[in-house]
Amino acid sequence: MLKNFKYFFLFLFIVSCIEPYEFVIPAGSQALVVEAFISDKSFTETKSYPSDGRYFSVKLSYAGDVANVPTGAISGASILLINDLGEQWNYSESAEAGIYSLLDENFKAQQGIKYKLQVYPPNDSGYESDWEEMPIVETPLMGGIGFSETEAKRYKIESSEPVLKTIKGITANITLPGNTSQDRIFYRWECEPMWIYVAPLLESETEPFYRCWATDRNYLADYVLQVDRAGSYRKDLFFLETIRNERLFEDLSVLVLQYAVNEEYYSFWNEMQQQVQGGALFDAPPYNLKSNLHAIDGEKAVSGYFGVVQEQAKRWYFNVDDLSYNVQNTLKGDCLVDYGPGGPAEECEDCRFYSFGTTTTTKPTWWRQ
Repeated sequence: MLKNFKYFFLFLFIVSCIEPYEFVIPAGSQALVVEAFISDKSFTETKSYPSDGRYFSVKLSYAGDVANVPTGAISGASILLINDLGEQWNYSESAEAGIYSLLDENFKAQQGIKYKLQVYPPNDSGYESDWEEMPIVETPLMGGIGFSETEAKRYKIESSEPVLKTIKGITANITLPGNTSQDRIFYRWECEPMWIYVAPLLESETEPFYRCWATDRNYLADYVLQVDRAGSYRKDLFFLETIRNERLFEDLSVLVLQYAVNEEYYSFWNEMQQQVQGGALFDAPPYNLKSNLHAIDGEKAVSGYFGVVQEQAKRWYFNVDDLSYNVQNTLKGDCLVDYGPGGPAEECEDCRFYSFGTTTTTKPTWWRQ
């Protein structure tokens, strides 16, 4: 029996989540980190995926030393997007520290037009990207998303110690259609999950905090890359544990975003992935990655890449009923374990207190019936 519902799932969360990338900077220095892209899909068009819509954004922060300890998100910056036709757009600072959004519902990148990002942190002469444009390639329509039942190695708690075990799960994949363009297509995929969490100790759906929709930017946060020459095959996207994974007990939805990028943008993320995940002793640290960003005045350090991409997306749903074997919902039993004077964890009786995500009791308008 579990002795503590919350700490058990905290352990599962820690060992199953992998940050997609880290910018590592030489000891004793700090660099501006810029994360930004634009695509050929506007905010209005992304709502039809379906989703709540996505404005283009820029994330700004400083990172320092080889331990990659962030020195803080950057507030008060001025960010400008320009094109080679003389048009320009300003980004607005959001409520989330370090995030700036281009609040134009109809803006999208156009084929054959070049774009440049300019970033001016407070009391700084600024940084800018090279001129960038969308790849000139005929991208086939996005393929279907499916899964296969698989197994993987993961750590589990046994006698208060983590033990490496073989666990059941699924591997989600995407089918790449045939590529008849004779051109290489450089793909990058990202996944945005949302799932239903039901408070286990509430008996009725009429209870106000019985059901929530939860998200977590760290879950399925890694990205996937592929250079495609012919298509007509499946590409693995992510692994999901099926046993004791509360995200699957009701309904899980994943928005799979597919980007066709240019070779330089692909190379940046490919090298970042290899260095962060490879772990070889003498690998070059990620601060040596080639960036298309540079200081306007001087030799100040800057990391990241501004990309202009072709975008497609599909929404996929899954729950344990889609499996060939039965999976037990263990949440109620975990909540009924003796907690002592403190009683059950708050999320057992109120879905708003779910520990491993940001929750809302409002059903998304696009959620399947």
